[in-house]
This record gives sequence, C-alpha cells and structure tokens, in this order.
Amino acid sequence: MKINLAPGLLRFLFLLLVGSASLVATSCKKDGPEFEDFSARDESQIKDYLTSKNIVTAQRQASGLYFLPVRTNANAKKITLGTTVSVLYTGHLLDAAGTVFDATSLHNNKPITFMVGAGNLIPGFEEGISLMHIGDKAELLLPSALAYGSNTVSGAIPANSVVRFEVEVLDFAVIDDNLITDYLLARNITTAQKQASGLYFLPITTNANAVRPTTGSTVVVQYTGRLLDAAGTVFDASTPTTPLTFRFGNKQLIAGFEEGIGLMHKGDRAELLIPSALAYGPQGSGTRIEPNTVLRFEVELVDVR
Repeated sequence: MKINLAPGLLRFLFLLLVGSASLVATSCKKDGPEFEDFSARDESQIKDYLTSKNIVTAQRQASGLYFLPVRTNANAKKITLGTTVSVLYTGHLLDAAGTVFDATSLHNNKPITFMVGAGNLIPGFEEGISLMHIGDKAELLLPSALAYGSNTVSGAIPANSVVRFEVEVLDFAVIDDNLITDYLLARNITTAQKQASGLYFLPITTNANAVRPTTGSTVVVQYTGRLLDAAGTVFDASTPTTPLTFRFGNKQLIAGFEEGIGLMHKGDRAELLIPSALAYGPQGSGTRIEPNTVLRFEVELVDVR
C-alpha cells in the first residue's frame, strides 16, 4: 500500500527513519563494547518529569514507553496493526524548556499519514499510536531506545535523548462533515440529503418515473470532479464524447460515487459531496488529490441499461 505524507513532512519522516535505522544497528551490537544501556537513566528522567508535573495517569508499557491519555473516544474505532492513520504531532525534548524539535504546526498543520505497524516510524511513536482510538489525543514519553537512539539528529535531537510527543489521531468523519456543512451553509443550500454513510446527495433534476440502476446495470455518466476548495478546482471530468461507462455494483469506483449514482434515475442530475473515507481516504490519489480530501462531483446519469 502506498503511504502518503503531507507536503513539508518529509524531514520528519527522515528523522524517524534515521532513528529506526539506528535501532536496527544498535540491536546487532548489544553484546559489543560500544553498547550502553540507557534504559535506567531514561526511566528515571521520565519519572522525574511526571513527578514535577504532578502527572499520575501515565501508563507505563512493557517496552518502557509511557502513555498519557488526554482525550479518549472509547466507542470510536480502535487502532490496530495495519490501520492507516493521520496524526497531528508536536515533538519535544524532555529538557526544562520543553524544546520543540518538530511539529505539524511548523508544516502548515498537515498531518502525517502512515500505516501502523509498517515499521516506517520510530518504534515508540508507532506503539503509542497503536494504543489509541480514532479521535484520541495523548502524550507519549519515549525512552531513547524507542526514539532516535544513539544518533544526533539534525543537530536538534542529542544522542540518547528521551523525547515527548503530543499526538492527536484525526477523526476525518467529523472533520469532513464539518467541511461539507460549512460549504452548504456558505451557499445557502438546504436541499442536500445526508446519507447514513456520510455522503451528501444534492438533487438538481429528478425524473422519478425513470429507471434506476440495480446491481449489474451498465450506467453511463457525465461528471465533473472538484475539490472542496474556494476555487472549486477540477481534478477530473468526462467530456460529451467520452462519458464514464461502468457496471454498477461491481465496486470499480470510489464508494461515494457509486452510492450517489445509486440514488439517481436515468436522466437525473445531482451533486455528490463525498467525505474522504468514501473517496480516496488516507492514501489520496496521485498529485491532485491529497490524503483525506473531501470531493464534490457534478453528475448526470445519462443512461441505464
């Protein structure tokens, strides 16, 4: 699966990968004379930090990671290995000043998107995220062996440093719904019909007595696909001579598009406002559609056969 990172976050990924590479190297040299175990020192630093802040809710994991829940959505989807997530973060040193070495706020607040368990990020970061639900916020206190190890990274992170991350796993179902409702409100649109899936269906013209698609129908559609930005940027469109033809119900297209077409009759025109989970999700699509992007389609169901 392709993992997409928001623009500007490549430096952070590089830092994480450098840390991971150092851990692999260190693990091969634990019996050698160059290996030094900082686990006791790191544990003491983390405990001193928690005591100084009067924090009693941090949960120590067997790995040495300390997990501090800030906001927990126990009924939301639990993150497991293989889950692709988008995360806002701020990384601090555990010094008196809480020095920030990197943060999404320094990169236009673009989240980092990755698959948990793929081993692309430092182990403590991935482990901490795996303890969360969608929409949760937490702090992660990482001993150096779960962070950047013996590397001095970009002059910002000294070797063998304990680090602290403030993290939020974004709930794009809520974010996307807010974006869509803001879009509708700004245009005084009151006729959009929200579906249970989160899709918004906006009928333009309706031919209630005409045929509707059923599973296996061949449908012909004219469409224009737009981003939900201020300019309504077009990322794809059919033409009068090249409509989209596909077998309905075969899951050939993004879920929100097929669901929207299924609400129409032959000859109908409509707009579809598709949350990212029903579009291209955290993977995005090419260079035009970033991860977790809401899409708007203007569609006409030309034929059903």
